[in-house]
Amino acid sequence: RNHILLWIGLKQRLTNNLPKMILRSILLATSLLASVGAFQMRKYHAASNSVRSLPTSLHSTSISIDRTAPREIGQFQEWAVQCGVRPESGFCLVEGRVDGNEDWRAATSTGVPRGARALWVPGEMILSADRIAQEFQGYADASLEVLAKKGMQEFIPLYHLYLKVLMEYDQGTQSPYFYWMNSLPRKWNTAASMDDFCMSCLPPYLKKRCEHKREQVAAFREATRAFEYLDPWTKTNADVAKFVYNVVMSRSFESDDGDLRLVPVADMLNHGYPANAALNYDESGNCEVIATRDIQPGEDLLLDYGDVTNPAKLLAKYGFLFDSPATYCKLVFNNPSKELLDIGYEPSKLLIGTANGEIAPAVWDVMLYSRLERKRDAAKDKRAFYEAHMSGDEETKAAIHQKYFKETCNALRLHVDNILAEVSELTVRTNAFDSSKHPRLGVIRRHNESVTATFQKVRTMVEQISGVAVA
Repeated sequence: RNHILLWIGLKQRLTNNLPKMILRSILLATSLLASVGAFQMRKYHAASNSVRSLPTSLHSTSISIDRTAPREIGQFQEWAVQCGVRPESGFCLVEGRVDGNEDWRAATSTGVPRGARALWVPGEMILSADRIAQEFQGYADASLEVLAKKGMQEFIPLYHLYLKVLMEYDQGTQSPYFYWMNSLPRKWNTAASMDDFCMSCLPPYLKKRCEHKREQVAAFREATRAFEYLDPWTKTNADVAKFVYNVVMSRSFESDDGDLRLVPVADMLNHGYPANAALNYDESGNCEVIATRDIQPGEDLLLDYGDVTNPAKLLAKYGFLFDSPATYCKLVFNNPSKELLDIGYEPSKLLIGTANGEIAPAVWDVMLYSRLERKRDAAKDKRAFYEAHMSGDEETKAAIHQKYFKETCNALRLHVDNILAEVSELTVRTNAFDSSKHPRLGVIRRHNESVTATFQKVRTMVEQISGVAVA
């Protein structure tokens, strides 16, 4: 049964104590702004290393990350209102279940006209990677150096958010963000949460995406060991690292000015395509949730998380599957040439239809050019095809496609058959084990079933195009 917690009753309860609430809002906002600087100046000193051996349930923090821990949504909503959050247009949080797990999402009970605001979040509450970088300046240099040596400079904004949330977690009930953190999910299907067995059940492309995420977690943990302002238990605990990484990875979004931001309450909006809402920031840094079309009463408020044609990336990063009309064809080339990249070797272009197996032109182009690169006697055609592609000469491209049509079809058919064979073996493997011991197997099975269904349609399409009967 779905339960809706409306903000209206909460606001009515608080109205009677409005002066106190205003004062507390000011104090909370001040605490939010000052929390990093105040904590940074105190290095951690332990009398012994015994803190490292404390189990999660006995550690001093009051934020449980156990999978069975409840999400305290009511306290979170009251905290948000006291911090100055303004829900509008019937904004509410709706409870449901996704993949058997508790899920809370943002919706509207009254509807929202296009262009209207559904939520306003004060800038003081927002975790901004740019702002955190300024606050951490001079304190996290050793940690950033570790990431730089690993070639992970591009993930430094994400790491700043990670380090900030880790610090707030470490403070437990003393953190001004306690009620937000205590409302967050504990059950994740992301790459960071998968065990080694689950990883062994993934198709190659998805496995590669997940390995990249797990490498980031490992690098963040290593970098944090050089940070002197955290309890040693907090910065070395693997479960805490996964929890914090999942929070910042799945709930932060890049603003138009390139800043990576995590916005409490607005982070409750789920993914949808096409979306019906967007995040907007005013000149003061406050966040607004704006309807991009008329939203009906009872509808969820949805943001576009991106990568709608790449379910592997969505699963690895956010931990969910999304039905898309097209998906990445899983062509993977190690160290692709610049020319192959120019031809269109990019997952967002190499698409196949999930409904009918339709094959995008870029798939044919990349498959053909990758074959020409391997043929010593095709140098002239390779150069001609590349030049035709870059100049938009479709007639020359079509002629070269026709010349190698049978060979390209055979290569594509072989690719499809290999994918189907790999996923078939993985399906047998996942079905042989108990999901209760490996909680992510359910979503992995559905991903693999979706891949099988789509590639069977692609195989039929290739057979029809090439005039060869399906075996």
